[in-house]
Amino acid sequence: MVLSGIWRKNENSKEPLPENISVSHDKAVPPQAVQELCASVGWSRREPELIVRALQNSLAVVSIWVKGTDFKPDELIGFARATGDKVFNATVWDMVVRPDYQRAGIGRLVMCELLKELDEYQIPLVTLYADPGTDGFYKRFGFLADPSGVRGMFRERIDY
Repeated sequence: MVLSGIWRKNENSKEPLPENISVSHDKAVPPQAVQELCASVGWSRREPELIVRALQNSLAVVSIWVKGTDFKPDELIGFARATGDKVFNATVWDMVVRPDYQRAGIGRLVMCELLKELDEYQIPLVTLYADPGTDGFYKRFGFLADPSGVRGMFRERIDY
């Protein structure tokens, strides 16, 4: 499903974060951390070099981390990125939350942070592709099914 919307700032996301949770807008997210997070929800594996390139070419990146301990490193628990032209359009990609942290506000935090960063460009149209059954989550941020009935189309190149 293709969803789009004119993003309006969400001013009521001022709740303090738990001390063990941190937010980053750095594009230098370790590709192995992204792979592990995506694998936790059953997404297919991507080459680390391609993950690095995708992050570098993204307009905005948000990663949410839970602080580790002496015996366990920091863990990536939420992630999303957006591409766009910095003027008219942006598209949200790879919105993912580790299953153990779903329904705990991490997805909302990822989207609020990503859309806040996109607001800096004053981009009027933000789109995303939503898996079936997830549209209710995105509607909370002002996204709607395309009212003109346009269906997303794509071309996947297979022969690299």
